[in-house]
Amino acid sequence: MQDYVKFLAQPQEKQQRIINASMREFQSGYKNASTDNIVRDAGISKGILFHYFGTKERLYNFLIDYSISVMREEYIDLVSRLQPDILESIWQLSLLKRDVSNKHPAIFDFVTNAFVDNTHKHESSFATLEKFNTEQSNMLAQVYARADVSLFRDDVCAKTVMDIISWTLTGFGQSKMNIAPAGNLGASAREHYDEFLQEFQEILDTLRKCFYK
Repeated sequence: MQDYVKFLAQPQEKQQRIINASMREFQSGYKNASTDNIVRDAGISKGILFHYFGTKERLYNFLIDYSISVMREEYIDLVSRLQPDILESIWQLSLLKRDVSNKHPAIFDFVTNAFVDNTHKHESSFATLEKFNTEQSNMLAQVYARADVSLFRDDVCAKTVMDIISWTLTGFGQSKMNIAPAGNLGASAREHYDEFLQEFQEILDTLRKCFYK
């Protein structure tokens, strides 16, 4: 974030206007996003925008870095929610994710769409997105590290159960991405999050019945 000192020196209200306008515009895809629309929505000149960020690519990368920073702060609370029961921890993580999506809808929508955006992005943008993936992986690693496998049935392989849980999480998330409207994935997920949670809870209950003592 230190590469954006000119922008970060601006008043918070101005920063937030530019961030929100940019995130909304990039939901149409990186290639289709127009800096003309961003500056009009944010109420600034194009010269000022490029004074702060230099290029469209650097603006996009900043938004990802900013999202990581905000999410990292929000998910600090995750540690206090972790349980020896891995399924309970995953459930608490799902509830926390819902709370964060409601608190920061622009960030949630931007990041969710960024991962399925097939329009052209530069290598640096992919690298910055990978940092977000790493943050998510580290978060899940905390959940798995706290898991008490003695809660599983004695006649099942603990590693296999952990693998099945992991595959289930991946498959469930992918299934919801596949049914969302293109270019509006984040907003669609937020609208239906409670429905997704109900379905997800049933899946976790089924895993519990299959593999727990």
